[in-house]
Amino acid sequence: MPHGMCYLWQPGLVGLHLVSDGIIALAYLAISLTLFYILGRREDIPFNGIFLLFAAFILCCGTGHAFDIWTLWHPNYWFSGGLRLLTALVSCATAIALIVKIPDISTIPSPTLVNKINQQLEEKIATLERQEGTIRQQEAFLRSIYDNVQEAIFVVDIEGDETFRYQGFNPAAMRLTGINDAVNKTPDDILPAEFAFSLKQRYLECFRSQVAISYEECLPFQGEDTWWLTTLNPLRNEAGEIYRLVGTSLNFSDRKQAETKLEKEKLFIQAILNNLSDGIVACDQNGTLVLFNQSIQEFSATPQASVPPEKWAEHYHLYDSQGHRHLKHEEIPLVRAFAGESLVDVELMTIPPHGKSRILLTNGSPIIDAQSNKLGAVVVVRDITERRRSEQVIAQLNEELEERVKQRTQELEEVNMLLLTTADTLEKRNQELDQFAYVASHDLKAPLRAIANLAQWLEEDLAEQLDGDHRHNLDLLQSRVRRLENLINGLLDYSRVGRQSAKAELVNVGEMLADIIDLLDVPDSCQIQIQENMPIFVTKAIPLQQVFHNLISNAINHSDSEHSEISISFQELADKYEFAVTDNGIGIDPRYHERIFTIFQTLEARDTKESTGIGLAIVKKAVENQGGKITVESVVGRGSTFRFTWQKSKKNLVN
Repeated sequence: MPHGMCYLWQPGLVGLHLVSDGIIALAYLAISLTLFYILGRREDIPFNGIFLLFAAFILCCGTGHAFDIWTLWHPNYWFSGGLRLLTALVSCATAIALIVKIPDISTIPSPTLVNKINQQLEEKIATLERQEGTIRQQEAFLRSIYDNVQEAIFVVDIEGDETFRYQGFNPAAMRLTGINDAVNKTPDDILPAEFAFSLKQRYLECFRSQVAISYEECLPFQGEDTWWLTTLNPLRNEAGEIYRLVGTSLNFSDRKQAETKLEKEKLFIQAILNNLSDGIVACDQNGTLVLFNQSIQEFSATPQASVPPEKWAEHYHLYDSQGHRHLKHEEIPLVRAFAGESLVDVELMTIPPHGKSRILLTNGSPIIDAQSNKLGAVVVVRDITERRRSEQVIAQLNEELEERVKQRTQELEEVNMLLLTTADTLEKRNQELDQFAYVASHDLKAPLRAIANLAQWLEEDLAEQLDGDHRHNLDLLQSRVRRLENLINGLLDYSRVGRQSAKAELVNVGEMLADIIDLLDVPDSCQIQIQENMPIFVTKAIPLQQVFHNLISNAINHSDSEHSEISISFQELADKYEFAVTDNGIGIDPRYHERIFTIFQTLEARDTKESTGIGLAIVKKAVENQGGKITVESVVGRGSTFRFTWQKSKKNLVN
C-alpha cells in the first residue's frame, strides 16, 4: 500500500493516480462483494475463517484506493494511515492463515491430475453403469424365475426375538397355498397352531445351524392336506449375521397320494398273498428273494433269510420227490425258472427238522416284460401231502373194492342163477294161479248162476203167492248172489294186477275217459266234466283204465245228491302226471282215509250199499305198481278228491 502515496511527491501524476485508484477501488469492491455473495449461496463451499479474511483483505484494499481519491482534495493522513494500517493487519492475518493452510493446499491436485482423476471417475462411472445394467438384467432374470417357476418360493425375515415374518410369496406359492396376503405375517397368522409350531421349529433349525436344510412336511391349504419337499437357505448381511431365510417348496401331493395308494395296494396284495393256501416265492432280476408269503414259510417251517441261492436247499430243507437227498442248486424250481425254464407240476419234498414233512407240487416261470427283459421269476407251491395220502388210501380201497367186486360178482352170478330158477318157479306158480283162478271162478260162478236162476224161477212161479216178507227174502237172496259174483270178479281182478304182461302203447287219456263213461251206467242227474287237452303219452293202458274205471264208478255210486258233479283234471309234473277225480258226494271222514284202500273194507253196510270193498284196493295196487302214489282229500258232506300220479314214459307225447 505505501506505493499508493507516491503522488504526494509527484503532484503531476495526480490525474493518473485518480483514474487508476478509482478503477482498482471499483474492482476490489466488486470482487469482495461477489465473493461474499457466492459464499452465501454455495452450501458446498465451507464458510470458514480464511475465506472471511481474504474477503476482508480485498474489501480493505478497495476501500483504501477509494479513500486515496478523496485525499487528493482533502488531505487527511491520519485517517488514511489508520485505514492502511488496518489493511496491513488484515493482509498479515490472511498471509498467516494461508501459511497455516499450506499442507492442505499442497494436497490440492494440479489441473492435469484433476483431469486424469476426472477421466478415471468417468470410466468408473461408466463401469458402474454397465454393472448396474447387468445387475438390472440379472434382477429381471431372477424376477422372471421368481414369478414363473412352478415351485413355491417364500422369503422369511428373522426379527431379534427369533420371530419369523414372511416378506414375500411368489405367484406359484400363492396359487398352491391359496394365500395372497402373507406379507408381514407370521406362521401363526396363516396356519393352525400345531402346523405353525412345526414350521417355526424348522426355521429355528436352519437359523441356528446356519446351513441349508431340506425336509418333507404336510400342511393344510385350501381345506386339504398337502405334501411339500422344502429347502431352506439362510442369507447373511454385511456383518455376517443371518437375517433372512429363503425357502423353495415342491408340492408333491399327487405323488404322495399315489405312493399312499400304492402302499395300500401293496398291503392289500400282501394280505391276499399271505392268506393264500398256496405258497408263492419270487425273485428279482438279480436273483434276490423279494416275495416269500406266509404259506411258503409254513411249508418249510423256516422264515425268509438273506442266504445265497447255493444255500437255499439246505436252509429251506428242500429234498427230491422221494425225500432221499437235498436238491442240487440247479434243481431248485425258482433257480430253474430264473434260468428261463417253465415248470409244470414238479414235485419235491420239504423235511424240516422240527416240522412235518410235506410233498409239494410246484409250477413256475420267468417274469418277462413287454420288451423281453427278464424281471425275475415266480414259483407257486401247493401242498399235496394229503392228496397223496388220499390217493394211496383210494388206491388201497380200489384194490379192496376190486377184490370185493370179484366176490360180489361171483355171489351175484349165483344169486342170478337162483333168481332165474325162482323166476321160472314163479312163472309156473303164476300160471298155476291163473289156472286156479279160472277154475275157481268157473266152478264158483256155476252154482251161483244156478241159484240165481232158481230164485228167478221161484219168483216167476210164485209171483201171486209171495207176501212181502217172502218177496223181500227172495230179493235179498238174488242180491247176495250178485254180490258174491262181483266179489269173485273183484278177486280175480285184484290177483291179476301187476301180473299182466301188458305192453306200453300210446294212450290218449281223453279218449280213454270217454270210452269208460260210455260203458258206465251214468244217471241223468250226474254231470261228468273232463279237462281239455288231456295228455297223450306212452304207458300201459289196462292198469290206467282200471284206475279211472274204479274211481269214476266209485264217485257215481257214492253220490248222494240229486245233481251230482264229477270232474276229472290233471297237471304235468317233471317226470309224471298228476290226475284228480273230484265229486260232490257224501264225503269220507278223515279217520277212514287210509282204511278205504284196504281190501274188503267198506264204510257202509253191504245191505244198504252194494260194494265188495275191492275197487280202491285195486286202484292203489295198480298206481303203486306204476311207480305212483294215490291220496284222498275229503270232508264228510263236502265231496271227495282222489289224486294219483302216473309215471311218464321217455316217449311221451303231450297234446
